[in-house]
Amino acid sequence: MTDASNPLALWFQEGLSRLRVRGAERRLRSSAAELACERIVTQINPALRGMPGYRRRLLPVARGLLEHCETLLGSIPGPIEMDPSAWARDPLVNAFFADIPRLRQVVSGRTVQRWLKDHPTYDGDLVGLLVAMPQERHQLGMELVDGRVQRDVKQTTLSFADIEVVAVADGMGVLRRVLVQPLSDLIVSLAQARIAEREARIEDLDQGLAMLRSKLNSVNPRLAGPDLALTAGSSRIAERERLQAQIAELERDRQDARRGLADIREYLDCVVQELAHPELELHLEAMDLWLDRMNVIRDRRCDDAREIRLVRARRSDRPGRVAQFVRFPRGLVLGLGERLDEVQRQLG
Repeated sequence: MTDASNPLALWFQEGLSRLRVRGAERRLRSSAAELACERIVTQINPALRGMPGYRRRLLPVARGLLEHCETLLGSIPGPIEMDPSAWARDPLVNAFFADIPRLRQVVSGRTVQRWLKDHPTYDGDLVGLLVAMPQERHQLGMELVDGRVQRDVKQTTLSFADIEVVAVADGMGVLRRVLVQPLSDLIVSLAQARIAEREARIEDLDQGLAMLRSKLNSVNPRLAGPDLALTAGSSRIAERERLQAQIAELERDRQDARRGLADIREYLDCVVQELAHPELELHLEAMDLWLDRMNVIRDRRCDDAREIRLVRARRSDRPGRVAQFVRFPRGLVLGLGERLDEVQRQLG
């Protein structure tokens, strides 16, 4: 009996294949975590490599960071189709772009041009990550109420600024893999900025202490002459006491600021703490809106309104741009001559 006709042999082969695939996936994830760990050190402070066991401390952080980035990318909707027909029928595409020339201009940006330069023979559809900053504006407009036109009605319109395709590929799987590292770098940079602020605070306190100590050394009541013993001497003593009180206060502030950054071991602990919860650093929130054809925000019960769903990035301190996966044909990208014509048209 051959293996092809033996159910037990087939089951064994399938099980072995699954184990090999899982093993390969574990090795890939382990390798990605190690690379992410080294990238964190390079980005924040290469001196951490002098700390024994730094990888052991940072590897769990790197794994959590990569998993969060993959979760974020998995939460971005799309890809939606972007072409002239989609602009006419899809309220989301219509909301992003005022007209079709604007759509073509956005998909012909630097990121797409660089990718096409590296893939000159590619002529299929492209997928990309579109980001844009939503803007709500208040205006007075006209509305039809109970069959009558009413003027000066308060309205809120939705538009988008800073629209660009920030990453592009020939498939969604490739695109998501390409985006993991930049997204991880962004989160690390936010943690790095907080650490840098603390270090700058410590440096400012050090400079303040140096200045106060220099002043204290120059204020000596014994330097006053005999005729000024009762006046100048007492004022100098008061000045010294004031400076000493200021120095003591700055020393306490400096001690608090240096807590967690006093040496390389504490510095590593600080990095681990800053990156331990990336979901608090950057997350996505959904926005459900109803728009009419003029991009006026309406109530969901409005007959002329169509629903759009946006996903907006939000950092711990402020909201960011909306993110959307898109697909568009290669032929929609403007050539060099078309781009020059568009620039001339805009310049008049």
